Amino acid sequence: MGRRPYEGRPESPAPSLDDEWDEWIEPGAGAQRGEPRPSRPPGAETPTRAAERRRPSEPPGRRRRRVTAGGALAAMLLGFFVAGLLDAKAIETRISGEPLGASRSVALALLKPMTLLSGALQLDRPAQAIDAVLGRSGGAHHTLAEARQQKPLWPRRVSYAHPLRMYVAGDSMAQVFGSSLVNLAEATNVIVGKLDYHVSTGLSRPDFFDWPQRLIDMIVEQKPDAAVILFGANDAQAVSVNGKVYNVGSAGWRQVYAQRVSQAMDILTKGGRRVYWVGNPIMRDTLYRSRVSMMDHIYQDEARKHPGVTYVPTWSLFADKKGSYADYLRDASGDLVLMRASDGIHLTRAGGDRMAQAVLDVIEKDWKIPQTP
Repeated sequence: MGRRPYEGRPESPAPSLDDEWDEWIEPGAGAQRGEPRPSRPPGAETPTRAAERRRPSEPPGRRRRRVTAGGALAAMLLGFFVAGLLDAKAIETRISGEPLGASRSVALALLKPMTLLSGALQLDRPAQAIDAVLGRSGGAHHTLAEARQQKPLWPRRVSYAHPLRMYVAGDSMAQVFGSSLVNLAEATNVIVGKLDYHVSTGLSRPDFFDWPQRLIDMIVEQKPDAAVILFGANDAQAVSVNGKVYNVGSAGWRQVYAQRVSQAMDILTKGGRRVYWVGNPIMRDTLYRSRVSMMDHIYQDEARKHPGVTYVPTWSLFADKKGSYADYLRDASGDLVLMRASDGIHLTRAGGDRMAQAVLDVIEKDWKIPQTP
């Protein structure tokens, strides 16, 4: 005799694998609170199965492809690799500008295979254009012999018909200051200016940016009568000579840096050009301030040794009455004006105008130009 079902309880069909999967996907609102799963009448469809039945049917032979986590990761890594190839040279340039040390050397070594592959595939063309702008392209350059003049550039009479050609060069500190100087100078109608600043550069790292060669190229091409120079913001770092590294502030560092300043002055004064080497203003950070002060003293000492070079100090120009760093200073009208950027290093436009006017006063006196009010 067969087994009779339990009285009063109808048998339910055995749940299929699809049903179990539906339960995991949509366990019900009460499942989040630990409540028992509600029973489902025999033959009733799960919510997921009902929704799938309402979807439009797909063409025969086609199945929906799901992107796996591994596939997504592979696509992402491939994208990073391609982007790295396109930007390999720019990355190398950026790392090259980092302070000398083991981490920089390791990073450059790891990046080398990618830069070689990028070059072989000719993906480094944009980076080559950047190098050309930064003076690292290795293309044709001028020589110092080409800067020779038939007669000294100074002294001479400056006029509207024969204006003073002024070249302004330096690091990021020269950006605001230089534009202010060019604007104020050209307002005299007897001076024309050319600003040439490059961020994150200086005299400490010619391997990153060759300023001596840049100066030679510019004085040959621009033929300026006077040059205004502002360096130092990025030079408080170790220098390397013939494989030997000198830490900033050491006796060896000071000697090397003074030689590089002297070299720049020799280049700029070629042919009787007048050079105005601008000292850096007081800085907010105490350690950085002491290093900038050290460099300002080197500029001043080297200027004394080079005829035609005038050192223009600006340290006290941006200090308060106590000789301390100040973000706000009083302008010519007696109003307190913000002179420094939030980093405590760079200048605001008001600060740039303040420094520029001080330098322009020296230039106008030197060239016997009626001083601007």
